[in-house]
Amino acid sequence: MKKVIFLLISACLMVGMPSCKKTMKNVLNEISSSTGLDGSKTFDNAETLNSVKEMLLSKCDTEKMPIYRIFITEVDECSGRAQFVNVSMLNADKTQTFYQNFYFDGEAMPINDNRDSADATPINLSALDMNVIAKGIENAKELIPEGYSYKALRMLDLGNGTTRLTIALTKDGEETVTSAGQTSEVYYDAIYEIDNKTGEATDKN
Repeated sequence: MKKVIFLLISACLMVGMPSCKKTMKNVLNEISSSTGLDGSKTFDNAETLNSVKEMLLSKCDTEKMPIYRIFITEVDECSGRAQFVNVSMLNADKTQTFYQNFYFDGEAMPINDNRDSADATPINLSALDMNVIAKGIENAKELIPEGYSYKALRMLDLGNGTTRLTIALTKDGEETVTSAGQTSEVYYDAIYEIDNKTGEATDKN
């Protein structure tokens, strides 16, 4: 990696400093995103999901404000990496909803009003087994149609009883397309639903 960065810097110096500044900024952003140096994490695994549960249990008073939704979405398209967790909550008497973002570095953003209906069913966070959710993600991968491959988990929407996944798939042999000299990745979004108690995945496409 150090050698690659050195070569990129050398190339920039050859074409001039103004372009170098812009190029290196983009390169470093890509490097930090791919390695997680920007604080992001892949969230299709038990380790991250368990850390999410532990973070929320330590930072949220679920007696005063029960959680009814945990939403994680990737920070960059098809990166499979997220920087924060979005949590939807009810007040104690279940008359109003709120949301709050928690970053993986431990920073908690202010609580904001939400527009969801207040009849949402809270999640029993303490009893929620994130290992089962991770198992469900693996089960969803097994439902991917033949001829397609798993690219990344783009979104995870965890509610009471079920978790909804948006997974990016690539078609084997057609992962990229070139037009006018520009090559772009080609992917397709697929939706799966997980039973939070069993980890059984269902194809919703």
